[in-house]
Amino acid sequence: MCVGGDRVIIKCESGNFRLHTPRGHDSARLFVGTEYINLTQSDMDYLVRVFHIIQQQLRDYIIASPEVLAYMTSSLTSTPYIDPAPNASKIIHYPHLYEELVIFV
Repeated sequence: MCVGGDRVIIKCESGNFRLHTPRGHDSARLFVGTEYINLTQSDMDYLVRVFHIIQQQLRDYIIASPEVLAYMTSSLTSTPYIDPAPNASKIIHYPHLYEELVIFV
């Protein structure tokens, strides 16, 4: 999103999201609207390393959402625990989902 060399001020904006890095500091200020957080260089390094993991998990959950919706519909109309389909996604912990649904209803 933003390009800049070492020790320069970077300011960029995308919708409500803004990034500002003051000159000579190993930090950044991230704004969403009027709210902001300060990040150190180590915070930013960590976020860069985990971003692809979070993106992959989000993709997996989006792919699994139709089968989860079908499971939830079946579970809400049943009293005993329902086993998920044999080919159900392994990233969803169905026993815990069922417990949460029972509490919800």
